[in-house]
Amino acid sequence: MLLETTRFGKIEVDPNQIITFTQPILGFQEFRRYIVLPGPSDHLTWLQSTDSGDLAFILIDPRSVMPDYQIDLRPPELAELAVTDPGELSVYTLVVVPQNPSQIRTNLRAPVLISLKHRLGKQTILERSNYPIQFYLSQARSNAAPEGTHARSNA
Repeated sequence: MLLETTRFGKIEVDPNQIITFTQPILGFQEFRRYIVLPGPSDHLTWLQSTDSGDLAFILIDPRSVMPDYQIDLRPPELAELAVTDPGELSVYTLVVVPQNPSQIRTNLRAPVLISLKHRLGKQTILERSNYPIQFYLSQARSNAAPEGTHARSNA
């Protein structure tokens, strides 16, 4: 299918690559279908809506800004994404990019979870977490984080 987007122009989308969100991204209830596109760096990824060519989010691997980032997932959350092992999920956080570069931030308390295998995703709220809602990337350590984000099950 051909998708016309604001940021990427016309792109060909394989319907088998569309990720359906079981729960919408906060504030975007009517948009549930997305594709993942490469970002400008290894730690950044685009999440482009297939429901609206105007809507795209930049995602970051939270371990690139907080190397010890971990999330606790309950069995129902894992089941909702059709996985039994949290290691099967890609974990991202949304990046807010205002005009002032020193204000670029991410919400570490509301990660986006994606099961690439099952093409399912959701944004979750970490109720039992002290991670900040607004983590300014200018505060992040400059050293690179290891590949992958750890998630663990809280049975």
